[in-house]
Amino acid sequence: GSSLCSRPHPLPPLGAMLASVVRRRCLATSASGHAIGARFVLRSARPSAAGRRLAATAARLGGGDGAAIVEAPAKRRWALKGVGGITVLVATAVAIDEGFRRCLQFWLLILPIYAHYFYVDKIRYPANQGGPSGAQAREAAFEVLHARYSPIIEWATRYMRGFYLKAAQIMSMRDDFLPETYLKWTRRLQNEAPVVLQGIDARRFVAKELGLSSAGDGDVAEVFIEWEDEPLGSASIGQVFRARLRSTGEQVAVKVQSPGIEDLFRADIRTLKFFTAFALPWAVQNMNAIEKMFSSEFDYTLEQRNMEAIRETLLPKWGGRIRVPKPFPEFSTPRVLCMELLEGEKLVDGVRRRFRAMAEREGRDPETYEEDHLRALREGRVKARSAWVVRWQASLWRVWRRLRWGSGAAGEVLDFGEITETLLAIHGEQVLRHGIFNADPHPGNILLLKDGKLGLIDFGQVMHLSPDFRVCLARLFLALARRDVAAVARHERECGMRTRYQREDVRYRVCSFWMDRDTEEIMQGLNLQDFMAWAEFEDPVLEYPEDLYLVCRCSVMIRSLALAFGVRLSTAQHWRPYAEEVLRQHGLPLE
Repeated sequence: GSSLCSRPHPLPPLGAMLASVVRRRCLATSASGHAIGARFVLRSARPSAAGRRLAATAARLGGGDGAAIVEAPAKRRWALKGVGGITVLVATAVAIDEGFRRCLQFWLLILPIYAHYFYVDKIRYPANQGGPSGAQAREAAFEVLHARYSPIIEWATRYMRGFYLKAAQIMSMRDDFLPETYLKWTRRLQNEAPVVLQGIDARRFVAKELGLSSAGDGDVAEVFIEWEDEPLGSASIGQVFRARLRSTGEQVAVKVQSPGIEDLFRADIRTLKFFTAFALPWAVQNMNAIEKMFSSEFDYTLEQRNMEAIRETLLPKWGGRIRVPKPFPEFSTPRVLCMELLEGEKLVDGVRRRFRAMAEREGRDPETYEEDHLRALREGRVKARSAWVVRWQASLWRVWRRLRWGSGAAGEVLDFGEITETLLAIHGEQVLRHGIFNADPHPGNILLLKDGKLGLIDFGQVMHLSPDFRVCLARLFLALARRDVAAVARHERECGMRTRYQREDVRYRVCSFWMDRDTEEIMQGLNLQDFMAWAEFEDPVLEYPEDLYLVCRCSVMIRSLALAFGVRLSTAQHWRPYAEEVLRQHGLPLE
């Protein structure tokens, strides 16, 4: 009711909710002259504690000790027994299975919210009806819903963590996917994930994983001469701690996986796959690819090998501009990863710190300054510009600030054009030249280092592409660079994409969004969710290869990061040289 709308509430304990259901059923039945005993609850030979508590509740409300049941019509009696049996099964599953409990919590929370949004969207204020006044009323109704439910969903996301936290981070990558009310807190989750494991619990876990003799006491001194209990950072599946190796004296970052997180993730993904099947049909194929991609996320030995492979392919050329941490395999396990510590700050933190400094110099509130900037981009009052324009503007801005406020003020200006172009070029080289790339380049995985370089971290979702697939990709990117509608549709099919009608005009726009650009020509005034719903309606996807989806995801994530800084990039234009190189290496013509 009204209290639920006014502030975020914890999810009600499931046992209490089930007991409430039984209590209401018992009271209703007693009022009609049919007392309920405990016999239907105690059918199980070995009922759970939850089942015994529910039985006692039913007996108490039904009157007496529950041993006798007043005769009732056979159908009514069997119905009551059926309800009781289902209640026992649910209560037992909740008590035993964590995945089932989380699934039930999700549906109990989301279904009423989804139904309310569906009612406003499809029944109360249907789109494209009522003219301008109808559109205003529709928008106002949605703003009320956002204000009402956003705090509740934020609390639930932080409380449940797991894949729900990761999904919130992914959705916050673009300004046009979530309403502003939701976008504010999902952006914070990119670097403010709740801490699950810290202090002595983290040290005990690491000591046990490394097989140290004093694991029970949480003593890691055999390996680390220093260990800071406060995490350096927290992510969706674990935390990172600062330590110093006894053997070499090097400072390291120790990534520790939260116990039981893999099971939570898998249960959450299954739940969200079912939800997207009817709520967001266009996202079903994406969820399938995400589920498969996360199958390797929880093996830190695989991440260690990925890190070594990325270092070997990137550092010879890009070592002057980026750093990738060096892993220490001898102090790593499938759930603990020890690596070189990169001194710096997350890109998002660096941007916010510079925003604060600039706002303070201009006498403005830092949060308002940042929000005004993002709102201006979102509303189109500040247009996204090409990277070279942004780079020239950054140079001029540095000179002006140095002249007005001194040399220190010039350092507050970040060249977003150079940063985003570098990131896009690096990933283009990885995808097309080397066939190994990080499919999860979100802002939390990019650092601004003290030496001025970019630090790349978190390689749990590194993907490998075959030479044949890279040839198909190269042809597709060149077709996108030429703006060739027929060739884009044809080469997308060669990459494995299958749709019901194979409409070239639809596939050209959708493929351009994922793999090249999201200009007005492509989006035509639609936000991301409406655009994808339009595409699914016009030409439903039947098969979306995992490799192709992850390349698309990589392209969109980097471009979305650039858009947040006011930079508009074309993936196809930046990756064109690598695509041409692939075709030349295979002796193929440049179409």
